[in-house]
Amino acid sequence: MNNLSFQSQDCKLTLNEGLEEYRSYLQANGKKQLIDSPGSTVIRDHDTTHVIFGLDTSLEQESMLDSWVFSGTSWKLKELLAYNKLPEIKELYKTFWHDPGYLKLALLTIKLIPIKLKIRKRAKQMKKKWPFTSPDYLMDQRICDLREEFGIKIFTADEITVKPLIWSGTLKN
Repeated sequence: MNNLSFQSQDCKLTLNEGLEEYRSYLQANGKKQLIDSPGSTVIRDHDTTHVIFGLDTSLEQESMLDSWVFSGTSWKLKELLAYNKLPEIKELYKTFWHDPGYLKLALLTIKLIPIKLKIRKRAKQMKKKWPFTSPDYLMDQRICDLREEFGIKIFTADEITVKPLIWSGTLKN
């Protein structure tokens, strides 16, 4: 797990500041920054879930994020499909056929079942679900305050003890 500020339960950054840190982390690791089309916030909304649930972009934490999104956010199918229809995401899925390969991804998912069950439990304990489409007024609030309001308890580095799957997209930091 990385040492990003938003990966601390009591992070004092605003959601916007956390999003900036997340995007800087991607840029520092040579990852292309996806940009929303005019009138769309689907990329921002996805990236915001990384911040609010305290997760980076390793395959393990992306899989964990899927569990948080399905069980801890109020989402609509069209919102999730809009993200998956992005050309960059479609291309990433094509890459997965070869590197790391769907067998390794399936094994990773199985390996993550215990933590996914913990995510489900924590999501059920939330005071209310996080809105997958994040309203603008939330962006200027502190992450710690939002986590308190919604009852989000993120995982510490000690709780995420899964050996990372190394592949060509693994980040160095």
